[in-house]
Amino acid sequence: MPSPTYSVVFSGQIADGFDLEQVKRRFADAYGLSTERLEQLFSAKPVVIKRDIGRKEAEGYLQRLSQIGALARLESSTGDVVEPPASAQSVATPTAPLTLVPQQPPAAPIQARPQVQDDEPRRLPLEFHGQGGEFFRIWIVNLVLSVLTLGIYSAWAKVRTLRYFYGNTRLDGNAFEYLADPRAILKGRLLMVALLAGYYVLSLYVPLIKPFAGLALLIATPWIVVRALSFHHHNSAWRGVRFGFEARLGEAIKVFIGWPLLGILTLGILYPMAIQRQQAFIASHSRFGTQGFSFQAGVGRYYRMVLGIIALAVLGMIANIALDLLAIFANVSPSPVGSPIASIIVMLLTYQLIFVYVKVTLTNLYYRSTRAGVVRLGAHYGLGSYSLLVLTNLIGMVLTLGLFYPWARVRTARYAAEHITLEAEGDVEAFIADQRGGASATGGEAAELFGVDLGL
Repeated sequence: MPSPTYSVVFSGQIADGFDLEQVKRRFADAYGLSTERLEQLFSAKPVVIKRDIGRKEAEGYLQRLSQIGALARLESSTGDVVEPPASAQSVATPTAPLTLVPQQPPAAPIQARPQVQDDEPRRLPLEFHGQGGEFFRIWIVNLVLSVLTLGIYSAWAKVRTLRYFYGNTRLDGNAFEYLADPRAILKGRLLMVALLAGYYVLSLYVPLIKPFAGLALLIATPWIVVRALSFHHHNSAWRGVRFGFEARLGEAIKVFIGWPLLGILTLGILYPMAIQRQQAFIASHSRFGTQGFSFQAGVGRYYRMVLGIIALAVLGMIANIALDLLAIFANVSPSPVGSPIASIIVMLLTYQLIFVYVKVTLTNLYYRSTRAGVVRLGAHYGLGSYSLLVLTNLIGMVLTLGLFYPWARVRTARYAAEHITLEAEGDVEAFIADQRGGASATGGEAAELFGVDLGL
């Protein structure tokens, strides 16, 4: 008796914790569907995605669909219905065949992973697959359309750009997603343009308003930071679970106004504490699903960073003095070594080195001190490798009059993926399932609260 074959049937159902539009977009990307065909697929009428295949291959399809948040079931050629997982409440009804031919193979099925002990953390690979040439085409179209529409298209340009970088960044084989609606970003930008236009017109008739406007902007900074982080986190997702950011405005005022003012009043002595408080504020108020992040870096590391900045500045001064002394001893006037151009070059290199040092130190500090549940973050940016990246990007930008920008951004994203690490100290699948279940209860309210971007 021949072995039965199976058909994969989909009725438009999605897993708990997933967003319907998000699942549709994933389906469209995997199978290259038109909008009309996509709506047909999600019309709640049973559709045969794949028919007459073996049991193992059919179960692989179920796994791949489940990975993108779509719940399907199997029907046997003998007439039996193979029960799907309990979360899939599908109904067996006569199906109309609709064969979908993927443009590219769907993501590989989730492989069962061996249980790891708490003392044996598992590395979660982070990869970036974007290409400079690909992003150049997106970037140039975004630029042209933004100019032609007097900036209106810039909201869509931002979403296209972030979706490209998110979609090409994979953690443990799963891509990140950016879910923002461009219209929300456009609303925020129109609001900011209206405020700036009002300020400009008012300043023509009331010049004294300028200092008060600066003070108002300073006071509004904490609200702007919280608002921007809330929008950005809420519209970022991985494996169907959104990130989040929730903080009180009073605490933000203390961190972004109070501590920096104390740093100024103490002639910089307390400024490292201000930086530490700001990084801790951002990390400790972020969450993945319902799991909050924690931050553990002490203030002492930030003081050591400031000492490093001072040391680099002193080395730059010594180099300039050495150039002047060489010019005097060489008794050459004007001296190529001691010329103003050489001093400017040394000064620019010093500033560049300080910038790289601060970026590398703060990035390593932030990630090495942050964790969420069973996942511990890490980073190993190198002063030499990151300096080379920045320098080559700068040279490329100068030589191409800015056209190298897409390649520079892709190279920077690839460097970040190669130098940021994540390790799981427990069952990642159970952790994700917990976050997905908890996030489904609060997603609606968050979407209403964070519905407009400020255009930052």
